Amino acid sequence: MNYFGVLQILFFQIILYILHELGHIVTAKILKLQIFNIGFLFKPYPHIYVAIKWPKNHLHKYIYLFSGTFITLSLFFISLYFNFFDNKYLYWAFMIQFIIELNPFYSDFTIAFVSKKESSKKGMKSYANNYNTQFKEYQFSFNWYINFILWTLIIFTFIKFNKYIL
Repeated sequence: MNYFGVLQILFFQIILYILHELGHIVTAKILKLQIFNIGFLFKPYPHIYVAIKWPKNHLHKYIYLFSGTFITLSLFFISLYFNFFDNKYLYWAFMIQFIIELNPFYSDFTIAFVSKKESSKKGMKSYANNYNTQFKEYQFSFNWYINFILWTLIIFTFIKFNKYIL
């Protein structure tokens, strides 16, 4: 792969990531969730984030969390339908985006799995306050292994699907 190809993947990846986060922002506005901050973090990997006041309604929480992935999936199927994958670098940017979005270590799906349990500690009223504690309980649990296996299968499926797209 040449440098121009790497730059194209990086460009498309940045666009997809921004659109993913815009999905969260628009959903937060529609659901009337208070946005505290929009920023950039380097841990656990470089990423943009949207910090909201965590909704008490679980349905709103899941709609908010999965809105970014819904945007990415919608764009993927639009690109597939209109044959935008003539540009193989766009395809690889989508594959990288899906791998990031579905990973079992830190993703919207992981946050959804971890945040299902309400905090039992006094003073810890939101998922955000005790994420680390809840994640340690989740990591390497049965559900985490299911997430990890599905994530791995998705990666292999993308590699196989590559032959038919490009």
